[in-house]
Amino acid sequence: MPDAGLEDRIARIEAQLAIQQLAARYARAVDSRNLADLGGLFSPQTNFGEHGSGEDGARAFYDRVLAGFYRSFHQIVGHVITDIDADSARGTVYCRAEHEDGDHWIVNLMVYFDRYTRVGGRWYFLGRRPRFLFVGDPRSAPRSIDFNRWPGREDRFACELPQSDESWSTFWEQHPDDRDKVTSLP
Repeated sequence: MPDAGLEDRIARIEAQLAIQQLAARYARAVDSRNLADLGGLFSPQTNFGEHGSGEDGARAFYDRVLAGFYRSFHQIVGHVITDIDADSARGTVYCRAEHEDGDHWIVNLMVYFDRYTRVGGRWYFLGRRPRFLFVGDPRSAPRSIDFNRWPGREDRFACELPQSDESWSTFWEQHPDDRDKVTSLP
């Protein structure tokens, strides 16, 4: 009789590896403007609103998004996968995304909050929710309260991290004097 514990651990490792590939494959597909590969990363039940669901919805949605800037480079800099079970998981993906937008070169420091699902033995994105740490020109330090400096798109990116994390508030509540020494921004 095979070791059930070993089989479960191997299945978990295989799930982690497959899910990690989703983030890297997403970055590659977006940057190469490969809508066929990009659409194939999303589950049939992923809803893209007016664009539809699943692969076709993803392709239609990203066709519009990616036409909004010329070049992009997505660098995956960390991936944490949690709550893995047989057919679902959650994760966070840290990313540095760079975009050529007209005469501007814009950097987005962001975190994707992902939900994953396994359908027919294959892992897909069920949903992705990006949250931003900084959006702007990398040659200048962020000095505005919202850390968003993408000309003409300031209203599209709410830079809410890390301040919206509960642990952030708890930490700085315990160190109010130190916080005041290291920043003039709230």
